Amino acid sequence: MSLVPWNPFKDMDFLSREVSNFFESMPFPFWGRTTSPRVDVYQTEKDVIVKAEIPGVSKEDLNIFIDENSIKLSGQTRKDNEFKDENVYRSERYYGSFSRTIPLPAEVKTEQAKAEYKDGILSIVVPKAESAKMRGRRIDIQ
Repeated sequence: MSLVPWNPFKDMDFLSREVSNFFESMPFPFWGRTTSPRVDVYQTEKDVIVKAEIPGVSKEDLNIFIDENSIKLSGQTRKDNEFKDENVYRSERYYGSFSRTIPLPAEVKTEQAKAEYKDGILSIVVPKAESAKMRGRRIDIQ
């Protein structure tokens, strides 16, 4: 039998997205729109891996800060002047700054972190610290 770790914030994240979708579907804005990258965080036996969707941002406009327990992603989506002389019917893309701090599931070796940005996906791989690898183990009952 497999056990799935309980995440108390999963339902809150779902509710937050539903409320955001509701207000974004309105024909007029209630307040300024902000965004943060959507991420997947998972771990292997040796590494913690973070993948973030950040389309339309150049790698020069991305910043990554890491400590033993979290990664902070920040950056800026720049507005191009493609609508200079046009009558805009609808504009939904987000322009401006964004930031997100992602807690990590294990302590990591920050000095060995590696990042790659390709096709709008930022991939960060960080080896786990030795103390994180030895945190728990199964004990056989005799």
